[in-house]
Amino acid sequence: MQSGETAPTGDFFIGGRPVYAHLVNERGGSWVFTTITASDAAIDSGYLVRLNDLTPAFDTRTAECTPQVYPASHRCSPVHPFRDKDTGMLDKIINGGIAVGTAGKVTDISQTYETTFDESAFNQAVDEALLNSGLANQRRRLISLLDAYEQEAADARAELADMTQRLSATRNSTNRVELDVQPSIDGLTGYYQDDIDFADLIELRLVAGDDVPSVKLEKADTLPCDARHCMAAAESALPALRRDILSHRQRLSAMMSPGARVYDVGCEDTAYGHYLLAVSCPEQIVVSGGNPVELPVNVTILSRDFEKLFPSVDLADKRLRVSVKHHAVTFTNTTDEYITLTAQTIYYNSIVNTTSLPLDIPPGISITRDIDEFVSQSIDIESSYRQMTPDKAAGTSFQFGVAVRYRVASDPDEKTLHDMQSFNVGCVIENQVDPGSCAPSASADEKPQRTAKRSGQTSAPAM
Repeated sequence: MQSGETAPTGDFFIGGRPVYAHLVNERGGSWVFTTITASDAAIDSGYLVRLNDLTPAFDTRTAECTPQVYPASHRCSPVHPFRDKDTGMLDKIINGGIAVGTAGKVTDISQTYETTFDESAFNQAVDEALLNSGLANQRRRLISLLDAYEQEAADARAELADMTQRLSATRNSTNRVELDVQPSIDGLTGYYQDDIDFADLIELRLVAGDDVPSVKLEKADTLPCDARHCMAAAESALPALRRDILSHRQRLSAMMSPGARVYDVGCEDTAYGHYLLAVSCPEQIVVSGGNPVELPVNVTILSRDFEKLFPSVDLADKRLRVSVKHHAVTFTNTTDEYITLTAQTIYYNSIVNTTSLPLDIPPGISITRDIDEFVSQSIDIESSYRQMTPDKAAGTSFQFGVAVRYRVASDPDEKTLHDMQSFNVGCVIENQVDPGSCAPSASADEKPQRTAKRSGQTSAPAM
C-alpha cells in the first residue's frame, strides 16, 4: 500500500460465511452501499464488495487493453474509478478527439495501454460507503447477527426433522403391522415369473376401539342332500364348523388381550404390473404383540400383458451370422476380413423399420446391440399383446423378419442377408417365460430352409 492511503476498517475476515454489499456511486458523487447479499454473482451496476474483510469481489488483475469503447465497470475502461491507467494514452483517448469507428473501435491509434487496481481509491470509497450507509460501527454486529440466524435456522431444521422422524416412528410403532403374507397362486401359473409383491395387494384399515366385529359362522348347507352322499357331507361339515368356531374363538380371544388391534383387510381384483389378478383374503385380522400376522391370500392370474414380444431367430450365410435373442441382436463376422454393415431392417407384420447404422466388425468378432436400436415406436406397439391367455395366444401369430445389408472389405459389392418367418404368439410366450420350452413348427407355406433356421440351423440364401 502506498503512503497516504487509508486502510478500511477491519482488514481481516470476520464471520462464518461470506456476505457481500453493492458499492454504488450516487448522482451526487457519494459512495454508498445498497444491497447486502449472500450471492457473489456479478452485478449490472456498481461494484461488489465482501463485507467480511472489505475486499473487492470483482476482477482486480492488471489488464492489457486495446483502445476501444468499454463499459464503465470494465477493468479497461478509462473512467473505471478503481483503476490506475497509462495516463499518456488515457489523455489521448479522452482529450485527443480520437475517432471511434464501427463496433466501438478507436480508428486512428494502435497502441495498447495498461490498467492496474487502484487500492487506495477503492479503500476510500469503501470507508465513505460505510459512513454513508451507517455501517461504520455496525458491520461486525450485522455479520454476527446474519451468521447467528443461519446457524440457528440450520440447527432448528435438523432438530425439527429429528422430532418429526421420532414422532412418526412412535406413531408407526403403535399401528405397525408386520404381515406374513402366505399366497396361493392359481389360474395362469405358467405365466407367473415370481414378480408380484403380494403385500402390495393388501390394504389394512384400523378398526376403531369401540367397534366389536360381528361373528358369522360359515353355513355348510348340508341339507337337503343326496342320500347317497349325505353321510359324507355331514362328516365333512362338522369338522369344518369346528374349525370355523375355533378360528372365531381365537380371534376374539386375541382381541381381548392388552394392546390388541383389529384391522379390516381389503383386497380386490386388480391390474398389477403386467398381470390381471383376482384376489381374495380374510375380512379381518387381529394384531397382538410384535409377532408377524399370518395372512392367507389367494391370487388367481387371469391374464398377462406381453410387451415387445420378439422371437429368437438365427440366419446366416458363409460370411455373416445374425441372431435375435432376449431383445438383443448379435452380428458375427465369420470371415478373415472386415465386414461393414450398412443397413439393418426389422419386419413385424406389415411394419418395416430400416436403420442406417454403419457397423464395422473385425474378422471373427461378434457385436451385440439392443433390438431397440433397430425398431420403431410402431413396431413397439405392434409387438405388444394385451391380456393374453394361453388359448388366446395359441390362436394368434405374427410375421417377423430381419434383413442386413453389408459389404466385405475385399469386395465393393453390397450383399444382403434376409429372412422372414411366421411365429405363433403362444410358442414365443412360452419360450420367453421358460426358454427352450416350445419348439416352433413350420407353417404349411414355409420353405424347408426356414424350418431349419428356426430350429437353430442356418442356410445361406441366394444373393
